[in-house]
Amino acid sequence: MNQKASLIITNGKFFTLSDPPWASAVAIKDGRFLYVGTNDGVREYSGKSTEHIDLQGKTVIPGLIDSHAHLMYYGRNRLMRADLGGCHTIAEILDRLQKHDALRRGEWILGWGFDQEMLAERRFPTRQELDRFDKPVVITRLCGHACVVNSKAIELAGPERLPKEGVKTGLLTENDMSPIWEVMPTPSLDEMVEAAKLACASARSTGITTVHCLVSSQQELDALRLLHEKRELPVRLYVLPAYDMLDSMLQAGLKTGDGDSMLRMGAIKIFADGSMGARTAALCEDFADDPGNKGILLHSDEELTQMVRRAHNAGWQVAIHAIGDRAVGQAVGAIETVLRESGQDNRLRRHRIEHASLLSEDLVKRMSSLHILASVQPQFVITDFWTIERVGPERYRWAYPFRTLLDAEIPVSFGSDSPVEKLDAFELIYRAVTRDPYSKSECLTVEETVKVYAAGGAYASFQENKLGRIGPGMFADLAALDRDIFTIPTCEIPMCRAEKVLIGGN
Repeated sequence: MNQKASLIITNGKFFTLSDPPWASAVAIKDGRFLYVGTNDGVREYSGKSTEHIDLQGKTVIPGLIDSHAHLMYYGRNRLMRADLGGCHTIAEILDRLQKHDALRRGEWILGWGFDQEMLAERRFPTRQELDRFDKPVVITRLCGHACVVNSKAIELAGPERLPKEGVKTGLLTENDMSPIWEVMPTPSLDEMVEAAKLACASARSTGITTVHCLVSSQQELDALRLLHEKRELPVRLYVLPAYDMLDSMLQAGLKTGDGDSMLRMGAIKIFADGSMGARTAALCEDFADDPGNKGILLHSDEELTQMVRRAHNAGWQVAIHAIGDRAVGQAVGAIETVLRESGQDNRLRRHRIEHASLLSEDLVKRMSSLHILASVQPQFVITDFWTIERVGPERYRWAYPFRTLLDAEIPVSFGSDSPVEKLDAFELIYRAVTRDPYSKSECLTVEETVKVYAAGGAYASFQENKLGRIGPGMFADLAALDRDIFTIPTCEIPMCRAEKVLIGGN
């Protein structure tokens, strides 16, 4: 006798990524799909206490998986920092900082999200311009790899600990920012919890049901655990701790996969280079718009290999931030060496490269042969419109090559890198489908994009048998949309909204 469902949903257009590929009804019990099929077939799973939802023809997709997001940073920015996104002049940045300070009246003035390429001046603000404020000021570029500080912030951090040019201009990049972070005010645990809750709810509201969440401190992880203990996590989390947290993770006896269906330990995050926007991504050839500059490798080949080896041997997946082709090559080499030493196949370990923004034919072949995962961000294609200027038209053919990656059978997952980009699933889908005039050959279909966004993210977290598809036995995570994303004009995709989002049938 068939089990009776706790929830039956009928009259939907379910894109299942399973068999059958499309369905009209599902039955859910104990947080999982019990049946996926037709309106007629689902009737036998109905009992006296079964709840029924009629979708009246709405399109439904599997719960989406953001495979790279800084949720804690996103939440803290929303709560505590001036939003400088969309500023078009330095005067506008200063005005927003002043208004933010008038509301918060904190000891420091913090701002985030500006892009110097979007400013009329086409340059970074300066220390002198931020000195109009009589308290420490730190404003961070949207990529997080560069900031500008004023004289009071420099004084507190210690000018002797900063590069001379940074003290002169206020512009700091990569590891040179560390002395500033050390003296900035630290949010309380309560503030961290509030930030986490806000960020997770924002993700869920757009149809995202699982997030690969990067954390940079034990306090951030504690905030997520506290929410989980209270059963208040709005989304499932696959946590990516920073490499400098590895010692504490090992002391706690943790490794990839530990946890439960709502909060699970993921990959150790390692930085190999910087960002394209700050011209600190490590390139094989000079930046086309900055001759003589090839960017920055943050570690030697030997250092990076040892970092990967240490995490790998302790049972951790690694996620290496590598944007430039030189950094990607270094990351591939480190993973290849460690896999060879251990005699393991990456299909079992699933080591990842985060961003992989600029590749080459050789790098694609090496990633494919080693089965190295690519965790990429479609929104960069449009937001970083200046990439073609950074690398030149010839190398741009290998920038964000999503179609090429899929054709090479490289496992791909999609993320927002929020707050670098908007935490908006439909904007991400739109950009993967449309791209820019110079790279139309790398466009994906809506169906392909949703597959990568859902099933790709599940595979990248070893959860392909639980998440990313609508099928019997899978967790009942789904999003019912306000319009049919598969048939509407492409220009309407960013206007889509998730009307109903279920996680575990709730």
